[in-house]
Amino acid sequence: MATATEIQSLNEIQYKSKLKIIFLILIVFFLFVFSFLNFYPIGDKLKSVIKTTLNGSGCTPDFDEIHMEWLLPKIVVSNLVIPAACLERAGEPLKFSYLTVNYNIINFSPFGLPFRVDTSFGGQPISLYYVLGINSQMIRLKDQTLDLVKLQPLLGEDVKLAGKVTVDLNLSLSKSLMNNLELKAQSKDLQIPPQNIQGFTTPPLKLNEFYLEATSENPPRIQIEKLIMGDTDSPVRANFKGKIDLQEGNAGMSPLDLSGEVAFSEAFRQALPLVDMMFESFTQKDGFYQIKLGGMLGAPKPVAQ
Repeated sequence: MATATEIQSLNEIQYKSKLKIIFLILIVFFLFVFSFLNFYPIGDKLKSVIKTTLNGSGCTPDFDEIHMEWLLPKIVVSNLVIPAACLERAGEPLKFSYLTVNYNIINFSPFGLPFRVDTSFGGQPISLYYVLGINSQMIRLKDQTLDLVKLQPLLGEDVKLAGKVTVDLNLSLSKSLMNNLELKAQSKDLQIPPQNIQGFTTPPLKLNEFYLEATSENPPRIQIEKLIMGDTDSPVRANFKGKIDLQEGNAGMSPLDLSGEVAFSEAFRQALPLVDMMFESFTQKDGFYQIKLGGMLGAPKPVAQ
């Protein structure tokens, strides 16, 4: 039990007052910064800097205005327009009706400045967490339900999908190169529009069930732990796992090494008689063709296992 002298000695410590002073200094500094940004024409100045820096590159984002908001302090950008050239492709620019950036508490994995980013693209709200570290970045998309039809312009012409998918993504980048990936994606109503496979066009595929689980292994290699498509009512059912050696800057040329099985409904086989001809040399097990997928991500080639 502490003596009266010890208690008196403890009371003389002024650590509470020092903390209050530091806290007040931080508050004053915070208010000064936001007041400055609120009244300073930051939007016009930023536009000028962007145009000067990216002039002639074909990738010059534009926006109506940028301002600060005090309620849950954040930066707000309205009507953001990003040229397709910024994603190294041709086509119409990508238009986001708004984009807000909120500052969160400091992050330690990786160490850096964390932000919450909210936006809307084609009527689809998107929320993600972004951490800017020293030579590293992290993107976190937590259980976000996305309408793939609304996101079609963002996905590009080579990716044609429909339905809603719930995504949980944890992606870490080092000097713009992937060094860690944790991905889970699930859908109950996935549909694949007509695709051209080895010279013939498939009908629209209502797969319904879809589940993908992937991680990084010796980046940029992606390990596909589970890839499940289709249910008992689907024209196609498949189950694969394996690896993809991701090619930075050209994902479509990424080599595939997946193995698994696929089955086709009777209606699908009658609609496309060539299916039986294509897979006649493949081993069947419980009605499923045993398949190995090679080739490239943009042009997979099935071969018998």
